[in-house]
Amino acid sequence: MNTNRPTWTKPWSYKEGILISLSLLVLGFGLEYLSNGIGTDNLLIYPNNLYMGIIIVTLILFLAIIGKSWTITEWLQSTAAAICSIGLLLLVSLLMGLTLQYDDGAGETIRRLGLSHILTSWQYLLANLLLLLSLGLTTIKSIWNFSWNKLGFTISHLGLWIVIFGGNFGSIQLERLQVKLIEGEISNIAHNNSGSPIKELPFAIKLNDFILEEYNPKIALVYNEAGIMFKDESSSIVIAELGNYGTISNWNIEILEYIYSSAKAGNKYYQINEPGAAPSAFIRATNLTGTTVEGWVHCGSFNRQYESLKLDDEYSAIMLFPEPKEYISKIEILTTERPPESISLEVNKPYYIDGWKLYQMGYDYELGRWSNTSIIEVIRDPWLRIVYAGIFMMLAGAMFMFWVGSKKNMK
Repeated sequence: MNTNRPTWTKPWSYKEGILISLSLLVLGFGLEYLSNGIGTDNLLIYPNNLYMGIIIVTLILFLAIIGKSWTITEWLQSTAAAICSIGLLLLVSLLMGLTLQYDDGAGETIRRLGLSHILTSWQYLLANLLLLLSLGLTTIKSIWNFSWNKLGFTISHLGLWIVIFGGNFGSIQLERLQVKLIEGEISNIAHNNSGSPIKELPFAIKLNDFILEEYNPKIALVYNEAGIMFKDESSSIVIAELGNYGTISNWNIEILEYIYSSAKAGNKYYQINEPGAAPSAFIRATNLTGTTVEGWVHCGSFNRQYESLKLDDEYSAIMLFPEPKEYISKIEILTTERPPESISLEVNKPYYIDGWKLYQMGYDYELGRWSNTSIIEVIRDPWLRIVYAGIFMMLAGAMFMFWVGSKKNMK
């Protein structure tokens, strides 16, 4: 690069590229500030994102055909433009890592400059536009000068263009909602995170049963005065299981009796199966001096009082709430187009229907395994297949370039 070359003389290179990138960054901050930091959410809402795509493609074709001899077109097709556009996008992305995103407590200046919502800011949009123009014109140039040896280059660049456009301009159509189901009831109303109903789904869901399996609870020690749990690197818990034992601090804990679903009657816990019944254990605690304490510990529930066992003036033994092992919603999918379908919806095992993904998300944590409520997350991303197609094209192009390179090396 000739550093003595006057700026803005043909051909443009890195010097002009840096100035263009910084100008777009300043322009983005300015547009954010003048628009009171509202970002580009409303600008790119469907179908505006499609119109934006048509405008970008039209501009690329216009520059490639009508303005192919223009200085800016030649620069956008250059390596310098590619590096500068990628650098601008990386710089804007770096700002996202330096500021807390979508923080309601962000300062007025931070919010108005778009630093609290980088992904929907003007500077992020302009950085993507510059990269799309450069990548698009480079791809068009490769198509005009087509050769089989450059097929991999063309396909991979076109795939990358699709991924960038689909990932940024299509993400505005991503819907991530929740459906709250109660056993025996049917619902087709989806809510946002705040619980407000915002969408009627094209199908209905009926919750037939909610099943929650739990791990055995844990026995731990707490300080009597502070009320906090004792923690040690070697051992600070004992699993509540018949015959199990372990050492916490200077106490040896042995599980003499364990009841998974219990309630207290008199001075003893008994096996029952009614709402609110919770695990209990009869334990023996022996310290290093030989002092032995026996008694019941109970974790409690939404309608049962917990019970601890005082060991000495320093410690008491408690039972922690059991942790969920697996929870499943037995649901029925109802549509007007096909017969009802019964499925078991598990965590990390989504169900697909009419472009929607259904995930087992949560339940009534206060009721635990007695919950009759299940929360299903429903997600719809109409651009996901387009992005996947772009990724496939990138992989195919890379494999083709590898194959062509291997053939050349063999000659």
